[in-house]
Amino acid sequence: MAMGSMFESEAAQIPALVARQVQQLPQRLSEPLARLDLLSPTLVGTIARGSSGNAAAFAAYAAALSLGLPTVPLPPSIASIYGRTLHLKRALVLAISQSGASPDLALSVQAARAGGAFTLGLINQSGSDLGRVVDFEIDIGAGPERAVAATKTFVLSATAVLHLIATWGRDVLLSTALAELPAALERCAGVDWSPATRMLGSSAHVFVVGRGPALPVAQELALKLKEVPGLLAEAQSAAELLHGPISIASAGMPAIVFAGDRRSAESVREAVTQLHVAGAPVLLLAPESEPAYGVEVIRVPDAGHELLQPLVSLCAMYPALAQLARERGRDPDRPPHVEKSTRTR
Repeated sequence: MAMGSMFESEAAQIPALVARQVQQLPQRLSEPLARLDLLSPTLVGTIARGSSGNAAAFAAYAAALSLGLPTVPLPPSIASIYGRTLHLKRALVLAISQSGASPDLALSVQAARAGGAFTLGLINQSGSDLGRVVDFEIDIGAGPERAVAATKTFVLSATAVLHLIATWGRDVLLSTALAELPAALERCAGVDWSPATRMLGSSAHVFVVGRGPALPVAQELALKLKEVPGLLAEAQSAAELLHGPISIASAGMPAIVFAGDRRSAESVREAVTQLHVAGAPVLLLAPESEPAYGVEVIRVPDAGHELLQPLVSLCAMYPALAQLARERGRDPDRPPHVEKSTRTR
């Protein structure tokens, strides 16, 4: 992977950081997991914004598929602006943040605790305001991130959630796949992502399509397409795409599609077919084992688990985003009008 920017350099650190997280996180999780076993939560709530919000949405799929637990986002404004305290007895609330500095997140956690929730913070910066108000703070281990657009903090937040869920739910298959994930991420360095820069080089708009656990990762890729190369990217579920948004598909509106897992594959295939009929160029992100659906494909390493595959596909695309930004005269490290740490109320 070329490393001409902090964005690319930090993305290149992800395999080693994920490998270190595999070694270090079990000890960090032991005490909160003991609390969770005693509490036996019936609901998971999430508090987050931006890339961390996409990691929280990813957590919702993981908790549902692995634990059978419903997960709901808790909008920070409920507490920070409207002053409401929700009834959250026997709920686990996950607060996910890169910096832990935004006042509305800390206020939301305080309100969640007042409502009876057990709160766990997945934060990349120790000593933050958010870290001081959660019941337990877990360092995700991404280290300093200087590029404004998040790469390693998003991936390490998502994998930290998966470690929590796999250990809590005694999910041996997921735990094994997480231990093998660094090797798959290392192989991303050999991915030919040039079809993405060719397809998007002259585009101003793009669909990003996923289904199931790939949807929040598609939302994260859409956010990065906005932040880094400056494309107007619209993330859609492969199902929701057919309920209206497909009407704007055209030759000038290409689509990046995350290949479906075995249960969502038919839905994704139907979306690809409809995009093709509408004349939209389609680029599929798929492991070698997946069919191409008759469209151009970027082949990515096989992650060995349905929850991990979208993360591998995203990591394979990071260099393409930086190259697109340079071709458009933008600095991959400094998106206009965006700050690294955003404080909202």
